[in-house]
Amino acid sequence: MIGVVVVVVVALIIAVTSSGGGDDATGSDAIRTAHGPNTIIDGVPRGYTRDQAGAQTAAVNFIQALGQTDQGRVDGAKLRELAVGSSPSTALTTVLDSASGREESKGTVNNVPLIVTVTDFTQDSATVSEWGMGVSQAPISADTDKVGILSVYATTTVKLVWEGDDWKAVDWTFASGPELKDAQFPATDSPLAQQGAGGYYSFYVN
Repeated sequence: MIGVVVVVVVALIIAVTSSGGGDDATGSDAIRTAHGPNTIIDGVPRGYTRDQAGAQTAAVNFIQALGQTDQGRVDGAKLRELAVGSSPSTALTTVLDSASGREESKGTVNNVPLIVTVTDFTQDSATVSEWGMGVSQAPISADTDKVGILSVYATTTVKLVWEGDDWKAVDWTFASGPELKDAQFPATDSPLAQQGAGGYYSFYVN
């Protein structure tokens, strides 16, 4: 399954050019993709199409960018400026505050989206659920060269609004699981019971 996801993500990359490619913002990279993002500014993807594909791409990339912020690799203030709406919920504000201002981590944590569903959509707002796997790599202890690998499954839901000609996150919920062996769509109201999106929704470069 992971191999399939990797192939899908790699297939997304049509072209990445330097900041001289028409984007004047400092630290930006221009990108060519079908549904966005069309640029990455200081590690924060932005510029999505006003449709379901654009919304699900924005949600997945926001989750990944927030993870990079938590590891000290993306500036929290820049993430708020570029990817968060003007009226974020208390839950989203709390997780942003928690992730911001950290020193760069010596370990690595990557989020791999597995199934993404759009549970609600209009031209002005969208709710996107991602069931994914987080994979961490870090030294076991300070006095050893051994590295530990840990994988966990989690479900993250992001609500977005169309604001400033782009999708911006305004709410956030997170729940551990379900684990792969337990993902049997037990409830019809679960996002996992709904049709998942196609494999073009994930694009993140940092």
